[in-house]
Amino acid sequence: MSLDELNTSAQIAKRLGVSRQRVDQLVESGQLPQPVGRSGRTRLWRSADIELALAGSDPSTGRPPTPDWDSVPAPDAPLRLDVDEVLTVPGVWYDEPPRVHVRIWRGPAAGPRRTVVLYGALAESHGIIVNFAETVARTIAAQHLGLGEARSAWWFGFWPRGFPLREPSVDYVSFAFPRAAATGGLLDTLLRRGSRDAWTGEFDTPVWQRIQRDQLTRILGTEPDLDFPPGTYTADVVTALAAGHRPAVIDFDPQRLHTQLRHLTRLHLYRAALLAGSEPRPDLPSLGLLARDGDAAAARTAEALGIAVRALLPDALTAAEHYRRHADAEDPGARLVERRFYQPGPDENQLLTRYANRPDRELSIGAVHRALTAVRALAGALADQGETGGPYADADLGDALAAAEPELVSTRHLLDPALVDDPGPAPRAITEPGDAEHAYLATVSWWGPAAGDAHRAAALRGHLWEKDLEGLRTGYDPFGRLVLHNPTTGTVAVERPRALPAVPYPDDAEIAATSGSLTAFVLLPDGRCDILPTDPRYTHHDITWGYGGTGPEILARALAFAVLAHPDPEHPLTLEDRAPGMDTYLMDLVTGHPQHEPLRMTVGAVRTRQEVAPTSAEATE
Repeated sequence: MSLDELNTSAQIAKRLGVSRQRVDQLVESGQLPQPVGRSGRTRLWRSADIELALAGSDPSTGRPPTPDWDSVPAPDAPLRLDVDEVLTVPGVWYDEPPRVHVRIWRGPAAGPRRTVVLYGALAESHGIIVNFAETVARTIAAQHLGLGEARSAWWFGFWPRGFPLREPSVDYVSFAFPRAAATGGLLDTLLRRGSRDAWTGEFDTPVWQRIQRDQLTRILGTEPDLDFPPGTYTADVVTALAAGHRPAVIDFDPQRLHTQLRHLTRLHLYRAALLAGSEPRPDLPSLGLLARDGDAAAARTAEALGIAVRALLPDALTAAEHYRRHADAEDPGARLVERRFYQPGPDENQLLTRYANRPDRELSIGAVHRALTAVRALAGALADQGETGGPYADADLGDALAAAEPELVSTRHLLDPALVDDPGPAPRAITEPGDAEHAYLATVSWWGPAAGDAHRAAALRGHLWEKDLEGLRTGYDPFGRLVLHNPTTGTVAVERPRALPAVPYPDDAEIAATSGSLTAFVLLPDGRCDILPTDPRYTHHDITWGYGGTGPEILARALAFAVLAHPDPEHPLTLEDRAPGMDTYLMDLVTGHPQHEPLRMTVGAVRTRQEVAPTSAEATE
């Protein structure tokens, strides 16, 4: 290697127009490579390495290099917390309030000024920091940062305990910074020194990298507040802490135990009054409506209300026990938030105990079905009373019946594998089929629709674009599900099942899915191909993977529902019912697979983990 191919720190400093101390800082931060050797006391770099670092891997994006967090120098003193607020993000259309918790630290660190932005996923708005990362960053920059500072800052996203993981997590967010012209790199950045014509002001293509808490502490020079108890990282709590109220004191009832107990009490009072044959009571305005068809009908209604209470009881008991356990437990976030859990009063505890001790034989299939029918009829009658201002209107009873109906449906499902009130398939159109979809289409018999299936075909067509309707063919898969396919556009519409497979999948079956199709398939060894069922007890049925969120959770629940064995098929286990650590294992399995790569896993591999249930510690390793 000739001397012409090597640079000293003085030559690099002259090239950049900065001091040699600044060159040392760039090397320490990872923005310039390490020297390849020495000549005496003089450090030497390859010229090609320096030019590559200055140009960047893709000069048009302006994405800065990712520092080596373990070697980043600690600041001279703890960085100053300049911003600590809840920020509303305009321009975000979402089903959650578009707000984030923004914290910005500034201060000197080994010479240059350091700016660190940490924006957090509030409990009521946890989705937007990923789904709208660019918009969030742009809003923060417009509110609190200049152009140069916004681009040189280190950006981090924060998720509190409970979502999506049990422990707090922090990710470094690497943004690309599109330039006005596709030229430049680090050299351009250093020479322009943040001038406005170097960067368009946009944030683009975020890449997320998990970092450790101690690394963030080193970057800031102080440990930030991260240990918010699950469910407490809200706008109100953040505002209270920023105002100096430590700990923030909140009434804590995330499982709505108070509301559940109000429903239970209302149903119980009407049941007791019907059994006692009470005269009309001002506090029970609907009593006359419930008892107007005679004693026999009143007794049947009382039975239905009692079973409605039983259907609501498990959630209330679980919430009460959960609150008691956590109210007595030490929590690392207690210095930040004092949670005042709702505690049932003596009468409410007596009511819970009374119904919890009733025999299970009361919950027969027939009794639950009769109760469901009665509750729906009563809810309809009360709705009419409320709309017309009738004398029997009782909004509290109507709310209690509305809460009881889905629980009765769930109870009925668990009592009978036939699943009365089965919601049926979840239609889905797949516009860009991959290998999994083509394997499924190869097993379809193309004919039909059969007599009586016109409504099914119409339901599937409703999910297609107009361009997909011409040249559409109809068929049935090996399990009798209707399939629509346009060979020209490639679009396929399927009926995704929401019930247990008729026969358990063999261990050598393979689960396959294409990124973006939101549907998984099961390739069976006999040549057939099934659609992986999702758990009907949950409202979402679109599966994804590769990140922490709703889609991967639905996939984990589908694996627990349709792939893992159930000791009692008439009472399918939920994801939370599984052995300790299994829920964590399944979530790690689906979140750890690259998001944009096809999904492939064998049924046997998933079940092997079930045979020796992991502990929580093992599952998170």
